[in-house]
Amino acid sequence: MKYFKKYGFGVFTIVLTAIGFLLIINGVENGLDSANDYLTIKMDGSMGTDSFLVMMKGYILSNFIAGGIILSVGLSCFCMYLYKFIKEMDLGNE
Repeated sequence: MKYFKKYGFGVFTIVLTAIGFLLIINGVENGLDSANDYLTIKMDGSMGTDSFLVMMKGYILSNFIAGGIILSVGLSCFCMYLYKFIKEMDLGNE
């Protein structure tokens, strides 16, 4: 339990950062898949090309924005955790 308390937040921030990074990397594929799913399920396969392209760009942009927010929160929390961890290590050595 002592190790979980000490390293748990650090592992959580690394996982959060990795999720944000993967959302950004796979944003185009996920956005295209979401747009295709919407086209086939909600619109029964028929939609104007211009409308589809606007919708597809919106899905891609939303994936990039969500990934960027999650990545920045994860990196910020990781930096705070790292600062706190290093500060505790320095206090322990004195």
